[in-house]
Amino acid sequence: MINIETRDFGTIEVNENEIYDFPNGLYAFEDNKKFALLSPLGEGVYPMWLQSVDDPTLCFIVFNPMLIDGGFTVVLADSERSLLGLKADDDATALVIAKVPADYKHTTVNMKSPIVINKAERKAIQVILPLDYPFRMPVYEAREVK
Repeated sequence: MINIETRDFGTIEVNENEIYDFPNGLYAFEDNKKFALLSPLGEGVYPMWLQSVDDPTLCFIVFNPMLIDGGFTVVLADSERSLLGLKADDDATALVIAKVPADYKHTTVNMKSPIVINKAERKAIQVILPLDYPFRMPVYEAREVK
């Protein structure tokens, strides 16, 4: 267990298994390589917080994209699979970053650039999908299920 400073929760104790190495950082935050995935609402309950281990002010709220679009598909290049150390597609989990305004009912998520995590290796990358997903998909808007 290690202590990290967070933007939203003060100093918290985090299990090292909840810390992921981002070899390339995140887009626009390339210098930040270590993030903790926090579940303050309960294990596996979304949203979750992706908190930088090194910068307490850098934190993202993330969702499971399958909860927003049940047909969500991640396509990875061989180089991305290698960087993650993926042996099988089932080893990967995707998360999407949310933009939460003052009125949370207008929350959107970036479905075009998800974060892909290999939990077994504790590695993660952010990718830009070649598929036609929006950068700002409403979370709380009723949609037709396909």
